[in-house]
Amino acid sequence: MPVDVAGFVPAVAPRSRAIRDFKLVPRPELDPAGFVSQLRDFIRQGRHDLVIPADDQALVALTEHYHEFGDLTRIACPPPEITSHILDKSLTLDVARKCGIRVPKTRLISNSEQLPESFSTFPFPWILKPARKEVSVEEIKSSRLATADEVDAKFPAPREFVPPMLLQEYCEGAGVGVELLLHDGECVAVFQHRRLEEVPYTGGVSVTAVAERPDPELVKQSLDLLRALHWHGPAMVEFKVNPCSGSAVLMEVNGRYWGTISLPILAGVDFPLYHWQLLHGETPSVSEKYAMGTKWRWTAGHIWRLHGLLIAARRSRSARNELGRGFSECPVLLDASIQDALFSASDPMPAILDLVQIVKYLSSYDIKALLRRLPGGTS
Repeated sequence: MPVDVAGFVPAVAPRSRAIRDFKLVPRPELDPAGFVSQLRDFIRQGRHDLVIPADDQALVALTEHYHEFGDLTRIACPPPEITSHILDKSLTLDVARKCGIRVPKTRLISNSEQLPESFSTFPFPWILKPARKEVSVEEIKSSRLATADEVDAKFPAPREFVPPMLLQEYCEGAGVGVELLLHDGECVAVFQHRRLEEVPYTGGVSVTAVAERPDPELVKQSLDLLRALHWHGPAMVEFKVNPCSGSAVLMEVNGRYWGTISLPILAGVDFPLYHWQLLHGETPSVSEKYAMGTKWRWTAGHIWRLHGLLIAARRSRSARNELGRGFSECPVLLDASIQDALFSASDPMPAILDLVQIVKYLSSYDIKALLRRLPGGTS
């Protein structure tokens, strides 16, 4: 299956034996006509019969311009009236409540001046994240705020939130992802993983994860929610599971392939292949079992995580404790039995480029931080 890649973020072009060609297209929010025109040309020239959004920005862009590609190719996501519900986290949470799924205590915030109103009603720490997924250069990322002083320091002046933000209570527990592939309302494949380590260390993106047996209740809740949203195709439903009580709280739904997609593939559940086969009228052969206990590691992410811990350890006891635990477990994490997210002896360039990019990014960050400390440095 020939695979080409299009992207609108200036970066090193992906290199892999699995990729035939790469095309940099204009950012859709800055030049929507150019984005559509150049992507259409690329699809036409490559004779592509399927376009797969690989991250949230691509999913948003293709949702907004869905019908402008209908005469050329098939888009591997539901139409806008369905996909827009997944992209709106506030709406997703509302549907989850109606399905009887537990969700975090949440408040919609449109301006930073509303935050102090919650000091007495929302216990710290807080999670603040965009209410909708959008293609935006200036989008505020998710953040964890532990005290009122941190809130004041992060927002020293009034700021309008576009899109609005969700203020949520912090939920203790391990991040658990239930991955599903739905077709015509039926569940074709299911997989579950648990996050072992994340970047940042307080909660974020997986850097180490393990395949585990699907929890029947979590699978049921995930299916109930996705069917209520009329979803079809791949999705990951993310929960926080309290290790003491076992209770689960819904975090969000990703209506596209997730960052740990190589873990189920390595464990024996090839979601992209099954998805491609379904969209081409074929019947996939899906095994009911996979290699539970398979451990997965994103190596570049570990370097990023360690870098963040070294910085945070100067002012945080919890970061120092986590850093010490991380060093004690280094031999385990370097164990060859742990599957690497990107590295393959037959196709090493994706992993090599990923490492080069993260080292360049962190080096640039450190140099800028050092310059700010020098006399006359800018903040």
